[in-house]
Amino acid sequence: MSELIKLTEQLWKEYFIGDQESVLRLADLFEEDCVVIGTGKHEFYRSRAQFRQAMGLELQERAGIRFQFRDFFCEEQAAGPDASLVYGSAVICWESPDGAVRVDMDTRFSILYKRVDGRWKVVHIHQSNPNLEQLQGESYPKTLTQQVERAQARIKSLQQLAEQDGLTGLINFRSFKERYRRSAHQPAWLYVIDIDNFKEVNDRHGHLCGNTALVRLAGILTAAVREQDAVCRMGGDEFLLLCPGMWSEEAACALASRLLESVEADAGENGSGLWGISVGLTQVAPMEPFDRAFSRADAALYISKTSGKHRFTVR
Repeated sequence: MSELIKLTEQLWKEYFIGDQESVLRLADLFEEDCVVIGTGKHEFYRSRAQFRQAMGLELQERAGIRFQFRDFFCEEQAAGPDASLVYGSAVICWESPDGAVRVDMDTRFSILYKRVDGRWKVVHIHQSNPNLEQLQGESYPKTLTQQVERAQARIKSLQQLAEQDGLTGLINFRSFKERYRRSAHQPAWLYVIDIDNFKEVNDRHGHLCGNTALVRLAGILTAAVREQDAVCRMGGDEFLLLCPGMWSEEAACALASRLLESVEADAGENGSGLWGISVGLTQVAPMEPFDRAFSRADAALYISKTSGKHRFTVR
């Protein structure tokens, strides 16, 4: 065993196992301008004085702890006639008497020595702990990155659940009102839509058939609108549609007619029990409160329902 390997083993054992006096004596092995880099984010010392001061504080924090070496390994590699690099690893463990605190630390290190006035001196130490999440043969930090990606996907999924209607996948009423607020600076058209005779659908054909009707209508509405439009299931069989930036009544009525035609076609092709819808629509002025616009559209819907159903009314 070479002189520096023995010195390195002694250095680490004194550091982890020795008492306060012996640990602070280690500073004598360091050059005045040595650089020490540790695992902690603050462990970057540019001189022996800085390192000695930090060691004093660390020893106070770890009072009563006596580490043990479970494994130690190092090798030497010459770096010149008066310099040598020693590198290796150590496993240090400790357990408090009551078993409440346990330490099991795998650490890696490299130490650069330089011969000064006939004595070996430490000019650089780098010590780090390997990432416990890194798998065998895996490039860091893939595993950690995957965990972050899974966590982000989970957060996104929870956010979507909070914003969506569970049956149809449309945004819920709370999210719809937020979309309304964000688009309030421009003219828009607001539609209130519900399924005609929906209670009869549920009573005669069962709630599964009713759910099918709701899902089909959600699909029809989504397919008929633009990307910037918002479609919402407000509750029960009632849906809302907001078309920001739509200026003319002609365009708004044309969309309502297409919705009625699409529902008729779907009912005929699929026999889903979705026999018709009633629609009320109103033009929304810039910065108009939602409740006021909704009240007009809902009143228009009532007229459609009481005038024969499966039609639209503008108010």
